[in-house]
Amino acid sequence: MIQKFLSLFILLLIVNLSTAADEWFRLYDEGVKAMESGDYRVAIEKFEAALAQKSTDSEKIRTYGMHYIEYFPNREIGIAHYHLGNNAEARRYLQRSMDQEYSSRASEYLSKTSSGVGPPIAMEPKKTKAQADMENPPAIVSAVPDIQPVAKPSQVKLVGERMSVAVLPFENKGASGDLGEIVLDKMITALFNEGRFKVIERSQLERVLAEQKLGASGLIDASTAAELGRGLGVDAIVLGSVAATASGSISLDSRAIDTETAMIIVAHDAYSAKSDQVSVKTTVEYLAKKFVSSLPLVQGGVIRVDGGTLMIDVGSHGGIKKGIKCTIYREGNEIKHPVTGEVLGVETTILGEVQVTDPFDKYSSARIIRVEPGQALMVGDKFLTK
Repeated sequence: MIQKFLSLFILLLIVNLSTAADEWFRLYDEGVKAMESGDYRVAIEKFEAALAQKSTDSEKIRTYGMHYIEYFPNREIGIAHYHLGNNAEARRYLQRSMDQEYSSRASEYLSKTSSGVGPPIAMEPKKTKAQADMENPPAIVSAVPDIQPVAKPSQVKLVGERMSVAVLPFENKGASGDLGEIVLDKMITALFNEGRFKVIERSQLERVLAEQKLGASGLIDASTAAELGRGLGVDAIVLGSVAATASGSISLDSRAIDTETAMIIVAHDAYSAKSDQVSVKTTVEYLAKKFVSSLPLVQGGVIRVDGGTLMIDVGSHGGIKKGIKCTIYREGNEIKHPVTGEVLGVETTILGEVQVTDPFDKYSSARIIRVEPGQALMVGDKFLTK
């Protein structure tokens, strides 16, 4: 009798353990699926329920039986909060995950929350007035909070050339070949329409790619991209990747690489819950705006010249980035209309070009790249970012 009772007790215990294991695994799996579909609030709810049963992130954890999985509920909650704009909560969960089990994904998003760069907010296609009138309640237009207003070309005195860029084919990571082509074309168009950069035409890029026997797969490292950029005569190469999930969402990662140093100047990402052409276009345009916001047109003055280096009076607080190039110029006499006497402008002489090496809060150091023949750089000269 006692033996039968013990056997029944052990059987019930095994069933209960199995049910518990199945429950936390089911909750975690549902959270992962919610993340992939962009339903971050549901994902947080599922992951928190899983944490109530297994509270520690782990690179390798066994489910019931012999099946092992990665288990990072704290990390995924942090990422979900990041996408919802809750940076404080995101950092708390991401740091907890890092303390329990290091992962490059947690480290990446922890850096994003620390830098203050937020996620993209989905933007609906613009509706006609007739379509808007038919809707009840009316549509609410949301602004994108993490793109800061920058100086437009019409708001500054344009001196010298603008920063020239070439966009390489995006690497496909689970995305169709057509999607990569769409992203490439729309990125070229979006950057051109921003009016901030001098963008190389795609046909010219493809000719150079063919000459150097480089495919259009996007599988090009930073040094090769820099070499290619030097061949094209551009200041920076924009390259990246496009990834798609089974749920239809896409993720874009892109960076601008200086062609002289092969160093990354800026890097940004964007996410869309849909992969139709309108959503892709909106997401790419958002990504282009982030590049423009990170590389604004900035003007100021030279405050020190010391051999092959100089200092300018604008630093990181003013939008200056390491690696950015600046045109140095000097203003002279006013240009007046001979009849009306109206001041039309001032004489401007381009003196040379420098590249920022160390941006501090309120000033920056730069190395002198070139000086025009017969000219010398002096304190009081002016600069404008390319």
